Amino acid sequence: MKRFLFAALALLLFGAFLVEAIRTYPGYLLIAIGGGIDKRIELNLWVAIIALMLGVLALFVVLWLARSLLRAVGGSVSRIRFGRQRVARRRLTNGLVEFMEGNWARARRQLLKSAPRSEAPLINYLAAARSAFELGYRDEANELLARAEASGEDTRLAVALSQARMQLLDKHYEQCIASLERAKQVEPKHPALLQLLKQAYYRLGDWNSLRELLPQLEKHANMREEELQQLELEVYQHLLTDAVDRRDKTKLRELWQSLSGRWQRNMELRGLYARLLHQVGEDVEAEKHLRWLLNREWQPELARLYGCLTGADASTQLTVADGWLKEYGENADLLTCIGRLCLRNELWGKARQYFEKSLLLRSEPATSAELARLLYALGETDEAAERYKEGLMQAVSDLPSLPLPSEERALLGSTTKFDNHNPA
Repeated sequence: MKRFLFAALALLLFGAFLVEAIRTYPGYLLIAIGGGIDKRIELNLWVAIIALMLGVLALFVVLWLARSLLRAVGGSVSRIRFGRQRVARRRLTNGLVEFMEGNWARARRQLLKSAPRSEAPLINYLAAARSAFELGYRDEANELLARAEASGEDTRLAVALSQARMQLLDKHYEQCIASLERAKQVEPKHPALLQLLKQAYYRLGDWNSLRELLPQLEKHANMREEELQQLELEVYQHLLTDAVDRRDKTKLRELWQSLSGRWQRNMELRGLYARLLHQVGEDVEAEKHLRWLLNREWQPELARLYGCLTGADASTQLTVADGWLKEYGENADLLTCIGRLCLRNELWGKARQYFEKSLLLRSEPATSAELARLLYALGETDEAAERYKEGLMQAVSDLPSLPLPSEERALLGSTTKFDNHNPA
């Protein structure tokens, strides 16, 4: 209030001073343009001053209005432009949410609408391509991948990885590998690229290529140690088995010798190698590996196999197996193994004892058959027939319960059948 009163008083004093100045110093302003009389303008000095002030004020107002108008126009343009960008960002966000939720049709629609004004069209086209792929639109997916690659620089790797994933899902493994090999020229150590290559080689069964990839997977693929070891084990198992399928003994040995000491000491892999050696007739070498394994860890299936091997010295094999009997105790598999080794050493009585002990611990068709053929060779045909019967019934123990004829009816039926077929 005080300020207002002070301002009003100042204006009154200024007005009184101005009026007095105009009355005391009337003066005039002469403006001459050129040399002629008709080109002179005379004005009261104070009128000229007031006119000048009003002119400056008018110029200021015009400039202020012009600047305000430009700001308004620029703001409208910005609102239109950035408003569209905000809409595009919102559609991109919604599209990506739908994409993550698996709503492929909605995702595709939102992503394609926002792509022309998107700040990152590569994301739009890649996600839209995958959505189209999931909807079964393969041609459209390829077209969108082409748009993605043309949307900017440094897009080759992202596009190639997206294309490879789709080819992998379509089980086009050769095409997938070709796409990844092209991408490898851009970024050979990319973790996602190596993971996709691993999956493609694995599903294609290309174990040699997968073996060559193992060092890169170990260094760059960010795989867990357990997962990497399991993959490496599977690769070596398949390579060894493939060599046996081709009956290539030399390749089998070369593969085994090429393995590191850590893998040659692996119990599971060494057991497989011993079984494969037996399949190709290399029992002497297989016996050495099985002996090494069973001296360190009891494995019933390997003990059964050990009894089937024709080693370099049957007597030594029997001695080794007797040592396991003391170490691991009596069990059906080891007793059957020792029984077979007794047969190799022509110890018929001991072989019979071990087979019978094994059958007391567990009924096994193979053991029953071994005992039966031994008894048959010894001339005990009735006992052998009984053992054969036991082994057969053990092998097919899931026979359905069906009615059968009694012994007398069976005999009568067979006689009647014979009479009916005998000519008069």
